[in-house]
Amino acid sequence: MTIDGRQLQRNQLIDLTVTGLAFGGKGVARLGDQTGGLVIFVTGAVPGDVVRARVTKNKKRYAEARAEELLTPSPDRRLARCPSFGSCGGCVWQNLDYGVQLRYKADQVCESLEHLGGLRAFELRPIVGMADPWRYRNRADFSVGMTEEGAVVGFRPPGRWDTVLPLSECHLLAPVIEKVRSTVEAWLRENGLSGWDPRAAGGYVRHLLVRSAQGGAEVLVSLVTTPEDLPDSQGLVERLRASHPEMVGIVHAVNAGRAEISSGLESETLWGRPFLFEKVAGVTLKVSVDAFFQTNTLMAHALYGIVAQEVGADDAGRAVATDDAGRAVAADDAGPRPGRRPPSDLVVWDLYSGVGSIGLSLAAQVRAVLAIEAVPAAVADARENARLNGIDKVSFLEGDVAKMLHETAEGVRRLPEDLERPDVVIVDPPRAGLTKKAVSRVAEICAPRMVYVSCNPSTMAPNIAQFGDHGYRLERVTPVDMFPHTPHVEAVALMSRTDG
Repeated sequence: MTIDGRQLQRNQLIDLTVTGLAFGGKGVARLGDQTGGLVIFVTGAVPGDVVRARVTKNKKRYAEARAEELLTPSPDRRLARCPSFGSCGGCVWQNLDYGVQLRYKADQVCESLEHLGGLRAFELRPIVGMADPWRYRNRADFSVGMTEEGAVVGFRPPGRWDTVLPLSECHLLAPVIEKVRSTVEAWLRENGLSGWDPRAAGGYVRHLLVRSAQGGAEVLVSLVTTPEDLPDSQGLVERLRASHPEMVGIVHAVNAGRAEISSGLESETLWGRPFLFEKVAGVTLKVSVDAFFQTNTLMAHALYGIVAQEVGADDAGRAVATDDAGRAVAADDAGPRPGRRPPSDLVVWDLYSGVGSIGLSLAAQVRAVLAIEAVPAAVADARENARLNGIDKVSFLEGDVAKMLHETAEGVRRLPEDLERPDVVIVDPPRAGLTKKAVSRVAEICAPRMVYVSCNPSTMAPNIAQFGDHGYRLERVTPVDMFPHTPHVEAVALMSRTDG
């Protein structure tokens, strides 16, 4: 591609009009013909902006650039709240009107289904957004590095594995998490404890994991270090307890390897308990220090309500829709659907069930639930959660989902009679989606309806297309904004058998 008769070059400055957003959150512009010109992905720009941008990458089919001067701001541009916006990388859309964010996320779900899955003739329901899209994160995994002032607890900037960005304020985190970060950073400096240097594989403190529950009423901390004993551990306990009355547990975990991980490590509870109690969708959940749980508790409640509606157990929670301004409002179609069996007659299989949150939230309305999960710690938490809530209608299987389903189909594994024939199957797979083998195993169940919960539309779309090869039709999809100010979006899809 040429401009003014010259070949486009790396580091060249060009003026661009941004017309859209790409899946990763970058602005989209075209050089030359606005319909057929070279596509340029622009970091730091939003739709409607006219920017002067520096070319950072020039490929045959596309180029990348970084906005360096805002020539004409978009009417949808907003002032970012966080002082670290643009450097941190944790969110990329704080400078874009929230209603516009919702529209682009809904478009992303639709485009994924149509272009990656080849799917048509489905209903795209209004995206579910937040009334207040700030301070929603109930978990933060901070990295610990070094500055001239001592240890620094913050985040690694995009593409920088060797440094930690000091953090003064984050408008996505629950306020108590921000305060705990500051307390621990001060304690590390007072005790002269060094942060981790990945270049030299040296230093002592590597990560700080902070989780909150029940709107900040409970807080849990895990400090990850190299294998040496933690100096003055009692001092840390006393400081955190004195500064944060919400504290319920303090954990010391050890990472002896080079990998940057903070979960699944050998650990010792210094004080309190290594888990939180969260309340969502009518159930109390025990969430261990490094167990997976939705990072947005308020929207998890909305998500489970949508799942309950699609399952048919409408009383398990009402879905939430948004008005034109992106505010959450109650959906108007929460009643029973004609032709469906009463929820109390339904048998549900909950696959990739984690700590059991979805299945347990449905248990009071359906006849029985079978939950299958591969992670032993999650299954243990799920069983404990059932006990905590006095729920005896959920049965748990531990093991690889595809293997468990195959053994069940072959009669190697026998199920109780009331669980043998599910009316609805829920699948909530990891971000990578389902393998083709897993799709086949799930489809072999021949459940009349299937509810697919996804945090990644680009893997959900081909999976749903694969289910189509096994006799399932996509009826509708509801996008859910679990992660405001980021490009990520969740979705709940309902499929039914074409012969059902």
